[in-house]
Order: sequence, then structure tokens, then C-alpha cells
Amino acid sequence: MQVREMMSKDIEVVDRNDTLLAVEERMATKQLRHLPVLEQGDIVGIVTQRDLFKAAMSSAMGYGEKAQQAYLRSVRVKEIMTYPVVTTSPDTSVAAAAELIMTRGIGCLPVVDGTALVGMITKTDLLRCLKTLEAA
Repeated sequence: MQVREMMSKDIEVVDRNDTLLAVEERMATKQLRHLPVLEQGDIVGIVTQRDLFKAAMSSAMGYGEKAQQAYLRSVRVKEIMTYPVVTTSPDTSVAAAAELIMTRGIGCLPVVDGTALVGMITKTDLLRCLKTLEAA
């Protein structure tokens, strides 16, 4: 089985100049844990719930809710995003993608065709695949 068969294709993305508050709100509203960061159509980073948590924790030391919100409005994605991004191609086997996720200790792989983002495969997608195989 190839990544293209199980990747999510409708991907939410953010810009490197978006604020952390905007990203946090989008993640909460859409129930997402990973957002690729695009610049002129190319993937330049990824921001995760963990990245947001670390940034919020570093700002929260001794500050109240208002100060934390102000901090999240002032910080841009480019300041906390992870880069370079580990990616895969649509033609990669699911087993190879799973191995890459496990060995790198990451939660997802953006799927690129050349430089274009075409999908995303996550640990949850891999678990869904395992469940489907078990039921068969």
C-alpha cells in the first residue's frame, strides 16, 4: 500500500507570518495537531500543538491570561516552526512512512510531489490503516 492511498488531501496550512494566536485558534476549531507552513506554495516548516505548548509555557511563567494572549498575538509562526521538514512522497510505501515517523519521533509527514504539498499522513492515519487490516 502506498501513502497516496491513505493520506489526507484536504490540508489546512499556515503562513510563516501568521501569529501563534491565529494558529492556536485554527487548531482548536478544526481539531488539528499539525499545520504545514507554506511560503509561495513551498513547504518551509511545520507547526505542531507541541510547538504552541512550548511557546505558551515559556511565556506563561508568572504571567496571567491577558499577558499570555498578548504574547501569542505578538509571536509569528516562523519563530517557533520546525524546519527543515521531514517529508515523503505519494509513492512511498505505508510501511516506509511508518518507519520514518517512528525513527524520527514525529507525528506526521507532509506528502510532497516535487515541491508541491499534496497531502499529509499522520500517526492516526497509520493506526486507522492497521485497524482496517485487522478487520479484514
